[in-house]
Amino acid sequence: MAHGWSEEQERGFAAAAEFARVEINPTLGARLENGTLPRELWRRCGEFGWFGQILPAEAGGVGNDVLTAVRAWQGLGYGCLDAGMLMALGTHAWCVTLPIFRFGNPQQRTRFLGPLVRGEAIGAIAISESEHGSDAREFTTRAPARGAGFVLHGTKTFVTNAPAADLFLVFATTRPGGGYFGASAFVVERGSAGVRVGPPLAKMGLKTSPMAEVAFDEVALGPEHCLGEPGAGQALMRAALEWERGCLLAPAVGVMERLLAATASHCVARRQFGRPIIEFEAVGHQLAEMKLRLERARLFLEDFARRKDAGAKADVEAAMAKLEISKSWNQCAATALHLHGAYGYCADLEFERTWRDAVASRIYSGTSEMQRNAIAESLLAEGRVRASRAHP
Repeated sequence: MAHGWSEEQERGFAAAAEFARVEINPTLGARLENGTLPRELWRRCGEFGWFGQILPAEAGGVGNDVLTAVRAWQGLGYGCLDAGMLMALGTHAWCVTLPIFRFGNPQQRTRFLGPLVRGEAIGAIAISESEHGSDAREFTTRAPARGAGFVLHGTKTFVTNAPAADLFLVFATTRPGGGYFGASAFVVERGSAGVRVGPPLAKMGLKTSPMAEVAFDEVALGPEHCLGEPGAGQALMRAALEWERGCLLAPAVGVMERLLAATASHCVARRQFGRPIIEFEAVGHQLAEMKLRLERARLFLEDFARRKDAGAKADVEAAMAKLEISKSWNQCAATALHLHGAYGYCADLEFERTWRDAVASRIYSGTSEMQRNAIAESLLAEGRVRASRAHP
């Protein structure tokens, strides 16, 4: 399917894939064994521009539009055999660095943004809580005012990058009972007194994307640590989640493209009963479904990117992209494993690991059920508007 990418976008895709093959893949075995984020590799990712794809040059960024950026992230996924590293990089770029650029004041940008963009610091976003997930109205993590500043107390769980993070973007209640305006966002440095990071959580997949619980025990924060205005936390979180859901799975589209290419090649080379197995209708149809899922996922991603480039709100498009890409990635990974037969089930090849990594995409950044809820709520709102116009 022709997507009309420019020569610059295609060069970005190819350069990203090559970066992954040269810089990320050679040390995959060591990362799988120890589950850490190598600082030198992180710095090289910063030098390449992964943490500032859509940031302007004056902020240390590359200055790409969103469509060009997500095309590059697809290339990274196409070349990279480490979905955990893709998760870690994307979380840092879209969920921490971009919000600080968009909502930070000049002093916050000067203090926090440069190291994040350059890959000299690792960022993590702390939203989820064990009892209330990401429901900002029910956060038990509190940050009441104290003098000119705040004091942060509570625990966040399932924090991606936490074991290695230097900086946390934390959402907490600052005004209990304040409804939509009851939460605020804070930039919290790891070295602050009262910050405790728990041991890495053992997971089914994404082994190279470390995750942990983070506790904040009476952490004193000055007003300079509040990102945006006090009480604007829920609006800021929704904006951050829109970007996260729209862009975090862009590399997965590249992964699907690689899986399809590898599986089709295998099915051409693999012979049974005197002919390539791709000639069997049962196999050919599964490959056709992989192709359809890939292209559908890519179209949803591009639709989100184009809306953001046009300056439009895209929360529903982000939910649709997250839902479709995660579903397609799971299905493509399962098909690739299946069509490789016993080889696909063996740990020596990438297919069983990719399948385990894909499973999580239907859970993080809002479950598939939450994305469907968001889409349904938008339809409900549209229906009410139409009804009001029809019956003034």
